[in-house]
Amino acid sequence: MQIRLTVLGPRGGRTARSCDVLVTAPAGTPLGAVAGALASGSGGSGQPARAGKSTPPLYAGAERLDPATAVLGVPPLLDGAVLSLHAPADGHDGGRAAAAARLHVVGGPDAGGVHLLQGGRIRVGRSVDADVPLDDPDVSRLHCAVTVDGEGRVTVADLGSTNGTALDGAPVGERAVPFPAGALLRIGESTLRLEPAPPGSAAPPPPASIPAIPDAEGHLQVTLPPTSWPDTGRVATWQPAHPADGAAERPGPRAAAPSDGPTTTGTGSGSVGADTRAAPVPGEDRAEAAPGAPVRRDTPQRGLSEQTRAVALPQGRRGGGRAAEAGSRMAGAIGSWARRLTAGRGGPGADGHEGGGTTYDRADAAALRERWPDPAAVLLTALGPGPRLWERALGHPDLLTVRLGTADLTAEDGFRTLPAVPFTVDLRDPHTHVLGLAGPRPRLSGLARSVIAQLCALHPPGALEVVLISADRSRPAEQRAEEWGWLYWLPHLRPAHGQDCRLLAASDREQAEARVTEVVRRIEEGPLGTGWATATPEEVAEAAARREGPYTLLVVDGDPGSAYLREAAGRIAAAGPSVGVHLLCLAESPERLAARCGAVAVLEGDVATTLRMEPHGPEHMTMEAVSAAWAERFARALAPLREGDAAPGRTRSALPPTARLLDELDLALATPAKITTRWAGPAPSGGSAAAVLGAGPEGRVLVDLVAEGPHLLVGGAAGSGKTELLRSVAAALSAGERPDRLALVLVDGAGTERGEGLRTCTDLPHVSTYLSACDPVRMREFAQALTAELKRRDELLDGADFGQWHERRRLPVVPRQAEPGHAPAAAADPQVRGAVRVRTRTTEPLPRLVVVVDDFDVLVAPALGSPGRPAAGSVVRALESVARDGERLGVHLVAATGRPERTAGTHTDDSARLRIALRTEEPESAALLVAVEDPATVDDGLPGRGYLRRPDGGVTAFQAGRVSGRIPRTATLRPTVVPLEWDRMGDPPARRPVRELGNGPTDLALLASALQRAAESAAADPVPPLL
Repeated sequence: MQIRLTVLGPRGGRTARSCDVLVTAPAGTPLGAVAGALASGSGGSGQPARAGKSTPPLYAGAERLDPATAVLGVPPLLDGAVLSLHAPADGHDGGRAAAAARLHVVGGPDAGGVHLLQGGRIRVGRSVDADVPLDDPDVSRLHCAVTVDGEGRVTVADLGSTNGTALDGAPVGERAVPFPAGALLRIGESTLRLEPAPPGSAAPPPPASIPAIPDAEGHLQVTLPPTSWPDTGRVATWQPAHPADGAAERPGPRAAAPSDGPTTTGTGSGSVGADTRAAPVPGEDRAEAAPGAPVRRDTPQRGLSEQTRAVALPQGRRGGGRAAEAGSRMAGAIGSWARRLTAGRGGPGADGHEGGGTTYDRADAAALRERWPDPAAVLLTALGPGPRLWERALGHPDLLTVRLGTADLTAEDGFRTLPAVPFTVDLRDPHTHVLGLAGPRPRLSGLARSVIAQLCALHPPGALEVVLISADRSRPAEQRAEEWGWLYWLPHLRPAHGQDCRLLAASDREQAEARVTEVVRRIEEGPLGTGWATATPEEVAEAAARREGPYTLLVVDGDPGSAYLREAAGRIAAAGPSVGVHLLCLAESPERLAARCGAVAVLEGDVATTLRMEPHGPEHMTMEAVSAAWAERFARALAPLREGDAAPGRTRSALPPTARLLDELDLALATPAKITTRWAGPAPSGGSAAAVLGAGPEGRVLVDLVAEGPHLLVGGAAGSGKTELLRSVAAALSAGERPDRLALVLVDGAGTERGEGLRTCTDLPHVSTYLSACDPVRMREFAQALTAELKRRDELLDGADFGQWHERRRLPVVPRQAEPGHAPAAAADPQVRGAVRVRTRTTEPLPRLVVVVDDFDVLVAPALGSPGRPAAGSVVRALESVARDGERLGVHLVAATGRPERTAGTHTDDSARLRIALRTEEPESAALLVAVEDPATVDDGLPGRGYLRRPDGGVTAFQAGRVSGRIPRTATLRPTVVPLEWDRMGDPPARRPVRELGNGPTDLALLASALQRAAESAAADPVPPLL
């Protein structure tokens, strides 16, 4: 178990010294085992933590922790927790009185605050003396006062502010006026909303939450409710008075608002889509519906919600950018033009016609704010966790749609004005799949925090990963680290697709090159192939339209660091959507942004608190930014959360998160005696080739290559556990049969470029040959030797089946009786005279041969420049011969592929009656392997979780047994505490040699040793090598 903690030391001056540490310890370790190391400032050497004679008190919030009873990995000691020494941290000095109301800061340059009003007069302003301070230059030092009387009534009054106070658009003077529930209080550029207590209650109801179950490993498993798609009948629009040349066919940005029925809206990019989430009908009372309130979610098939996606920037398409919607886009464009013509509307500043009534407008505007939550609702969603947590699973119509701010926009009917509705951009739109943010650094950082936070709160880590590149040398490294430190706590930065780093971040040029290379590799392996850099926009859009996810948000902060990185970023911006990669670029001026930004939000005004959208946008839009403290609290709330098995479309089984192969083999203590006893048991004719794969819902899962095979195909994405599963198969096969009856041939198709691969299995006595596909000469020799072995077996069997040949070999042979006058040869022996001598054939048994191949897809389609490319075809042809003829010859093939579409149609794929799919990137890959799409929903944090399809079509979920780990008795039992170096999180993880771990050999090494001694005692000589 590893958890990240922050320890606040004693206050020194105005602030407390803090230290972020990584604690590594077995589950169930008490806090006392590391309390001394935490108190001493981190135990920076990484040596085992030692308990001191006395340790200072440790607090989590206001709670003092008992070192003897508080357990690491159990609340409150979860990943991301903050501990303080000697006294509670600021803001955690005890319990609070019951709040009479909650005041949410829902918009502006310091949005996201949730303030508990406990009665009396509460002053709101820019001053530190204000009860609710706001970092908004347009707010006066003491701007207004909100008063909660003894009966729970709330009023608001202006305090002589410079810029005035407005409540739902009506001016507020120094005389107090009622502050109703749900009304919007506007001061400066900030917007606040009241969440009062319901009638008859002394306090507002707590925000709704969903179950979060501790796993004792520092995480909380959350069970997400079923997802519902938003309603599609509400669209608002903004139309430019004078479109740019060539843009006549492109209506301007839109935000959702009501219409009288289903609407298909037109072109435009960056959607503020319809399909509104749980949107109320006109007149529905929404005053008591808090952000994040539970909503029933029913999941329709993707593509059925065809009604609308409104647009926030020109040049686009309807929501999601699907190519099939061209006709709908044209109809929407004509409809918008006709409405503008008949309504006689001029431009964005034209007065809206109140034909629908003000109440109707405000109710629908509130529905749109509910659909795209404000920063305060986003924070409550993370803290709860609320029911809207990670609601935008793959297929959701609002996927990758971000809220930038609010503006007064016009309803789709062209007559009504909707006040302060969200203005959003859809990153999936082919014209806005790269979003640029520009402005002065402090405000720019706040806006970027708001954009990224809402994406991470509403999208699960399995649907969206975040990659940060912040390597601009024009800014000090310390400044960049302080600005982005909050981001590193998010689970969305955990590498889940084989990336060689601890977090998906880059703080220097080398790390940036590694992150860019990883993204480029994904694009090369995508539908555009190696020619992705020259793909046309139409080809990219077509590939993006077919993609179902997951997605990657690549955040590029300033200059990436070199000419190569700048060029690569530009190419990724153009072709990245083909594999779900979208860019968020930050710069202090629009001119420094990537040229391919389809939408640019520019902070402007005297104090940079308003937004201007390029190329088109509303005349006045209020930005939404959050503070660094807000972002830190938000990220730490998400840090321990993990998607549980009950999440929509996810793996649903009672499988363990990990499994140990030796336990499943009943060899927890592997001894030669146990193994020889197992080998001495009855074996079928021709030997056996059965392997235990791991743990299933009803016990261990086993496959038999003889009875169910002959061949096994394993597929999965990088990091899904393919290589480890092949090692386990080799170990399980060896444990089940003598080395003179079963031989293994191991092939690493990718050479040694991806780690040790199958080389770690070469100590098994059953392994006769090992090939690393990096030497063309040896690869050709191997192909010739394997082909010769197949030919030798074919001649030896003489047309017989492998099993039949062994049966025939074991049958008794009775000599023909001698003819009269001719004595048999045995008659000369007096001991057998008068008897019939029975003898058996003396041909030696032919061992079964299992060829285990990792990265078969790399051999089938080797990359340009690969050292083994010249001879890869020879090896593939020899393996295909095994797939075609091996069953009759007693030769089996176990192959793993990372790209099932590349190996589809080969003899290996066609003849594999046993098939396994571990986690896959695409549902189509899972379907190619096991004919179901469930493997595409497996959690990234569950390597080895897979699905086995048997010849009868039955599919079983299982957890593969791990054999490369260390036995529990020799694993690290003593906890360690080391400081976290956030700037090194983008480096490859340190890989220490086994001898430096000081904790004994792996399970595989222990089993190999026991097998070798068992083979010697049983006089089971290994099969000679092929080479």
